[in-house]
Formats: sequence, C-alpha cells, structure tokens
Amino acid sequence: IHRIAVTDPILTSVHFFPLSHPSATMPSNNDDLPDISSMKLSELKKELHLYGIDSANFCEKHEFTSALDNARKTLPRPTTTYREVEPTEEEIKEQKEKEREKEREKRAAAKAARKSSTGSSGTSRRSQPAASAPTPAASASAPAPAAATPAPTPSTQQQTQEQQQQAQLKMKKLLASRSPLTALQQIKEHPSEKLVSEQSISFLPGSPFSFSLRGSLFESDSTILRIPDGVKLTISAASVERKSMEEFSKQKGSIGVSLRISTEENPQLLPIWTFDKEKSKSYGVTDLGVVVCGPRTMRLLAYMEMGFSSKMSVDVGVFGSVSLDGDKFD
Repeated sequence: IHRIAVTDPILTSVHFFPLSHPSATMPSNNDDLPDISSMKLSELKKELHLYGIDSANFCEKHEFTSALDNARKTLPRPTTTYREVEPTEEEIKEQKEKEREKEREKRAAAKAARKSSTGSSGTSRRSQPAASAPTPAASASAPAPAAATPAPTPSTQQQTQEQQQQAQLKMKKLLASRSPLTALQQIKEHPSEKLVSEQSISFLPGSPFSFSLRGSLFESDSTILRIPDGVKLTISAASVERKSMEEFSKQKGSIGVSLRISTEENPQLLPIWTFDKEKSKSYGVTDLGVVVCGPRTMRLLAYMEMGFSSKMSVDVGVFGSVSLDGDKFD
C-alpha cells in the first residue's frame, strides 16, 4: 500500500499506510512549540482554541492531533505564545505574590480612610456653627443640578441587539471556516480485529472533497465523516477503477460493489449506488446529490457484493465539495 501525499494547502493532511509503516512527516517551522504527540488532551484543546478551531465534535485524540498539526502548518501563529498559555511555576508564584501585595495595599488604604472619616466627623460635630439662612449671592453661585441621562429608546435597544447578534454570527462563521471536516477509515483483520491500514484526511471549508473507500464486507470498516457546526458536505459523484473491477469480476460469485451511507438519524447502512458487472453501463455516477450539514457524524462504506473470499476488493472513489452552511450564516 503506497502512502498518499497531498500538496494542496486546503487538503490539510493525508496518509494511507499499514500500521507498521512510519507515517510521513512534513517540515515545520514550529520548533519552539511542544511536540504534538506528547501533549495532553487539555493542551491540545487550548492550542486549537487559540487558532480559532472548534474541537467540540472531536472524539478521538488523533483527531485533535491531526487538526492541530494542520493548524500549525496552514494557519498564522496566534499572537499569544505557548508559554503564556502554560505559565511556569515561578510565574504563577510571582503573579500570586503580586495579587497578595495589591490586596494588602487595598486593606491598608481602606483602614486609613475609615480612621480619617471618623476623626473628621467628630471635629465637624464639635465645631459646626448654627445654620444661617443662605444669602442671595450664595444661592446664585450654587451649581445647577446635572441633567438626567435620557433612558434608551426601544429603537436604540433593538439596534444594539442586532449589532450584538451580527457580531456573534460573524464570530461563528469565522470559527466554522477554520473547522475542518475529517474522514477516517480503519481496516481491521477479522476476527482478530488487528488494525491493518488507516486513512485519514481533513478538508477545510472551500475545498473539493475526494476520498477512496476501501471495499469491505464488514460495517466496522466504514469510513467515519465528522462534519463541524456551520460546515456543509456535498457528495455528487462516485466511481470505480475499470481495471480493478474487471479483475474482481473474474472471481466466482462476484457481482459488484455498492456505495452505502448512514447518518445519526438512521444508523443503517443503505445503498445509494450499486455497480453491477452485468447491468451497469458505466463505471461511475455523477448525480448522487447528497448534502449533509453539521454538526453531524455519518458513515460511508464500499460494500463488496460477494467474491470477497479471495481477499480481493475494489476501492470506490467519492467526490464532492466542503463549504460553509449558507442557510446558517446568510
């Protein structure tokens, strides 16, 4: 199995290789940052938050590490340094000492103010002369009371609320534009459940979507797609390679391969396109029209219709696009 390397800056990370084969590494200019593989889950979440990436839909640690590795390679460095995110013990002690010193100063100032107030009130009671009628000059020099601030009108309040809603919507749109759709397929031996190969790709909004589904008879080998909030996946076409399908069709009992899909609402894998070696006239389909908006998790499976006993399978390529959910932000 060959490794796949993608140079397109939008397709953020691709690797398809046996578990025993070392994954490809990409050059990085983040030598001053900690190694992603050694970071805790909380540290991964913090740094992803600095890049503006929503990690609420991530479940597996490799999804956090893949997204962070992609962010370090494709997004500008945050103005906040990693050291500021994770202060040292000395910095924490210094900060606490400064806070305690400020608190002591506040208490001393409050105590001195109370003493001064008590002394001045006693003196004023002893030396307070009899009240006299105010003179015309004193009355004329007295400052006029300040005008009361007018209460906000309903139209002003409505404008303020609309501005706040627009700002929140703009922030959600920015976060969605930085949240990648992830596709993961793990092929395992049966019945040993030993991991044989793995393929993982991330797609940012605005990128074309393409994924090669490894054919299998087992639902556990399905590809898992995680679509973040505010992101939309469109699957428009699918195809099989002619040569590999012809070799597969030579097996006794082989029929073809079907593309199956399931969602959170209906977990059953149902076929949306089937290639039959005797009935199908072409090796692909271009009018699937599958549109799914996040946040949502779905599965895709290239199900082999018989003939799998020889361990030969056919990959099904699916194609489409990843974009922002226009209904949510327009």
